[in-house]
Amino acid sequence: MKHKKLIIVLSVVLVVCAALVITADRIARRVAMNQLARLTAENELMLTLSDMQIRLLHGSVRMDTLSVSLALPDTLTGDTTFVDLTVPRLYVAPIHWLTLARKRIVRIGKISITDASVALRKKNDQTRLSVDSLSLTVRDIRYSIADTTLTYNDSLYHISAAHVDYTTPDGLFRAVIGSLLTENAGGITLTDISGGNTDKKEEHADRMGKCETTWAQFKLRQVSTSPVNIVRMVQQQQVCLDSLSIDGQVVDLYYDTHYPPKQPYPLPQQSLEAVKMPLQINHMTAALGKLHIGMTTDAVHAGYLDLMHTNARIANISNTPGSTMHAALTTHFAGGGDIRVATDMTVNKRCALTFDADLTNVKGSSLTTIAKPLYGVELGCNFHSISTRCRGDIDTLGGTFCMRYDSLKLHVDDNGPVKELSSLSGLINTFATVVLFDKNPRFPDQEPKAFTVKASYDPMQPFPAYFIAAIVDGMAQTVMPFGLGKGIMNKKKP
Repeated sequence: MKHKKLIIVLSVVLVVCAALVITADRIARRVAMNQLARLTAENELMLTLSDMQIRLLHGSVRMDTLSVSLALPDTLTGDTTFVDLTVPRLYVAPIHWLTLARKRIVRIGKISITDASVALRKKNDQTRLSVDSLSLTVRDIRYSIADTTLTYNDSLYHISAAHVDYTTPDGLFRAVIGSLLTENAGGITLTDISGGNTDKKEEHADRMGKCETTWAQFKLRQVSTSPVNIVRMVQQQQVCLDSLSIDGQVVDLYYDTHYPPKQPYPLPQQSLEAVKMPLQINHMTAALGKLHIGMTTDAVHAGYLDLMHTNARIANISNTPGSTMHAALTTHFAGGGDIRVATDMTVNKRCALTFDADLTNVKGSSLTTIAKPLYGVELGCNFHSISTRCRGDIDTLGGTFCMRYDSLKLHVDDNGPVKELSSLSGLINTFATVVLFDKNPRFPDQEPKAFTVKASYDPMQPFPAYFIAAIVDGMAQTVMPFGLGKGIMNKKKP
């Protein structure tokens, strides 16, 4: 009889336990849904959730079709940022309930978000950011309820996204990334990147406040980095990469200089020093199929150059005082001719720099595409080689220049864009062949004559103009007799 009663009691206990096990998931789901509703109501959040599944025994939580809308006010600017997040599935597992019960520590093996979409916009300006098909996985997470401490393994995360679309506050620049991927805290890979200024190049200077400007558009195949831990980089507030690689298709640049610049142009070293967080990129490579460069000085006439198969290598990009960046570039004129440039730039007060350039087998017609529209000048010449070696700093740049050429011909339009030059077109066209040297060396048994060049740094001119001034100085000395071209492009620093 006693055994019979014991069996009955045990049976009842088993039935109750079974019922609890069967209904525990439903109870936990109901409690969780009620708590979510209460939290969203208290914090005035817009949240919708089609389904939540909780498996206590398996230690997992799954939320389907989660949608959240946030309004984040900025007390400093008075603006409000609106964030809309849609998550088709949020999965959390395994959750170690015994650790939670005994040590009050929430331990989660993995949190994953699949194919989410994010839209961010600001109320007062035109800043826009949207991301489609965002997937995120983070592993090994611990949260202590006792002291509210969150710990995790920052090398165990995976991020992928498709169609990242960003627009600047003024609406004048937009960039679109086809896909973004970083797996197991490894290298970051961006593919199918395009963007640039959204307005017309002819109107950009006016839209930017009537100042000297650069309009740009680009299309890149891929940008990739060596392994980099994004979480750690953000925590330490520094950018440290071993390598960065850029594979580009087309870059279109348009310089509008008919307005004066609003502020001085910094030297590259000054731009590096302006970066607040520590910066170190050991190696950077860039390959570009086509570089289209346009320029206007009067907003009416525009000249252009097309450079093909541009390759650049840069070592030691750093804002550490005393560090030296080494850069080398090769490219080709679309009309024929090769260009090689090498430069060193040291981060110090004097902004010490070197500039070595070599041009070979360049036709004068390759330069006419920019010289004729801007200055009304047609140039015929065979530049067999041009070589310059310069050293300088923030004040002056000096060195040597040697140009081997023949068959120099010059024609100035009588109705060109530069009136001062057009008014002298008849005189120049008549006496150019008499006054200018048509070749260097002048005799077959001579070596081409080299000249000393010098240029003064003008902070109101873009950085490339510093080097171009020295090159033009050398070219003027080479083609003009009796030292007429000496120092033609030298400028005194204001």
